Amino acid sequence: MQELHSIELKAERILHIGTVGQDQYPLSKKRLPFETLRECSHFRPRTTTVASVTRIRSALTFATHTFFHDKGFLDVHVPIITTTDGEGVSEKFQVTTVFGKDGKQKDSGGVTLEVLKDAVIQKTNLVEELKRSESNREALDSAIMDLRKTNQLASQLEAKEKRTNQLRTFFYGDFFSQQTYLSVSGLLHLESYACALGNVFSFGPRFRADRKESAERVAEMWMVEVQMAFSQLEDAMNCADEYFKFLCKWVVENCSEDLNFMSTRVDKSRSSRLASMVSSSIEKITYMEALEKVADIFGIKQEWGIALTPEHLSYLAEAVYNNPVIIYNYPKEHKPFYVRLNDDGKTAAAFDLVVPKTGTIISGSQSEERIEMLDARIEELHLPREQYDWYLDLRKHGTVEHSGFSLGFDLMVLFTTGLSDVRDVIPFPRSYLKANN
Repeated sequence: MQELHSIELKAERILHIGTVGQDQYPLSKKRLPFETLRECSHFRPRTTTVASVTRIRSALTFATHTFFHDKGFLDVHVPIITTTDGEGVSEKFQVTTVFGKDGKQKDSGGVTLEVLKDAVIQKTNLVEELKRSESNREALDSAIMDLRKTNQLASQLEAKEKRTNQLRTFFYGDFFSQQTYLSVSGLLHLESYACALGNVFSFGPRFRADRKESAERVAEMWMVEVQMAFSQLEDAMNCADEYFKFLCKWVVENCSEDLNFMSTRVDKSRSSRLASMVSSSIEKITYMEALEKVADIFGIKQEWGIALTPEHLSYLAEAVYNNPVIIYNYPKEHKPFYVRLNDDGKTAAAFDLVVPKTGTIISGSQSEERIEMLDARIEELHLPREQYDWYLDLRKHGTVEHSGFSLGFDLMVLFTTGLSDVRDVIPFPRSYLKANN
């Protein structure tokens, strides 16, 4: 039996710093659930668990900059506000100033072409009615001028819609002259610097307006994005492998005390799991090989084009390999428009790195450098071509083979700490209907 010892403390003086309202203070209770702590994210740093997570997160940030600096990568800050959808199919947050402080649209706000056309009909009828009723000339002149302005506005909006080939809400008095969004990805912008200066990376927040509840995704997440000039898919996979192992090794060597605490409090195998990552050999399999391994277990057909779900990927990493696994050469329909089409015409040069317990942590690809192929993909997916004119210019005026990847930094923190919900490793998480402070 362990012997108990009493410790006596002798204080020379006591400093009264401030008071705590014990009845209202949320941390007065012992071991609050993570769900409860999320409701008071401004107090979470005072808990031992969140303090450990924060130190580990800081160490991973430093390790990221160290890795790419030592490899000769340039740190490039890509825009948070952009006119381009970096994925081509994602839900985006629109940036606008046409809403007032009360949340209502300003008088000079958006109006659609249909509304304007209805207004033209109504105002034309009013003019005709005033002419028939022989009303005073001043009222008629005013109505005719109002009709002329509405017609002019409708003509301008109709011309704009013809140029863009899609129906849009046209905002007058907005800050930007065209629709802008919070960035979903910075990979496309990084390409312009990679093809000019060599290997580059960026580290910053990315945004998705996805309303689905998920333990792996929230509205604002930090991403590490990489682009490498004169490289192919294999180069991107090798760099991702090396970077992932570097992060694991860095945490093991520099955060032992916090890792031990997380192992005690959250996941007993966390320290040993991270240590094993450093020396492990990451298996690389094709999409079709992955499908064959999960088909019987999950009762699905081995048909080309069937999507691999997060459950399928978790099974591969946890049950089949018990290690990280890289899956590559996906069907082109599963990956963004800018991914290079392989010679078979049906697979895209893309990969995912999947780790046990967390899922896909890195996604990468070789970019399509052939302008005719890129043009065809944009047309095939019915994407607004004018959004990508600048991106196509990079191919028109000289380019090289290049590839890259993005790491979900918050997911890496999740994997490192052994926690199960990404909201618990983000200092101030933003999710659907929740942005409290």
